Amino acid sequence: MNIKDLEAKVTNQVIASLEAGSPPWHKPWVRDGSINGLLMSHHNGETGHTYTGINWLITQFSEYESNDWYTKRGAIKATGLDKPIPIEEFRKGTTIVYFKPMSKEVDGEKERYCIRKTYTIWNREQIIGLPDVEPDESMDGFDPHTEIEEMLKNLDLKGGVSLGGDRACYIPSKDAICLPKDSAFTDENERESTKAHEGIHATGAKHRLDRNKPSYAYEELVAELGAAMVCASLGVPLDKLQHTSYIQSWLKHLKDDTSFVFKAAADASKAVKYLTREVA
Repeated sequence: MNIKDLEAKVTNQVIASLEAGSPPWHKPWVRDGSINGLLMSHHNGETGHTYTGINWLITQFSEYESNDWYTKRGAIKATGLDKPIPIEEFRKGTTIVYFKPMSKEVDGEKERYCIRKTYTIWNREQIIGLPDVEPDESMDGFDPHTEIEEMLKNLDLKGGVSLGGDRACYIPSKDAICLPKDSAFTDENERESTKAHEGIHATGAKHRLDRNKPSYAYEELVAELGAAMVCASLGVPLDKLQHTSYIQSWLKHLKDDTSFVFKAAADASKAVKYLTREVA
């Protein structure tokens, strides 16, 4: 499958999911204890590398409970078997994207670009002979609330975080986040996802990532995806959108441009890395 075909396939999946009222990035995540760092997100079982951007979204579509994925070579190495993936499962591999940074000289200056290729991965549940996952005891006492609070502190907001009232928003002119008090939320998962959502918005400020915002709907999609990525990493399940009013606009953009969700997912991943201090 080439990149364009994959863009069309993923976009159609997102469209179908939104039209059915169940965004593909909103689903319970399984704690299988197999990786530290971004603990709950889908990842490469051999290297521990967490999938980001569009690959994060693609793996969210899977019906598998495990977040552990392998290439064919990785599965062979991990199991010691010549054919660890049964033929019926081999045919059901998941196509994701490999991004390779490149550079070339143009008029005496180095120009950077990226090569995109597709390759196939398989979930742990499709592979025979893998060793059992060892529970991650470092998760004992883990508190998502504390983690998200720390992320908001990482932003070093000039106007800080203001608590009270019935609105949640990021105010660019004041570089401040407004949130209802914790006690105002009827659901703790919604509380944490709301904080993550507004934190993602704040990463787009000019003195941070200076994110290009072609439309409010695009920025809301970035925030929705980014919040879902944060919550996935912390084991916080999501079951509803922050702003359902944007769905029709998203659908229009998705139907007009198959790269729309790919771009938004890439920006969301950059925002998450900033929020979690993975990048300066």
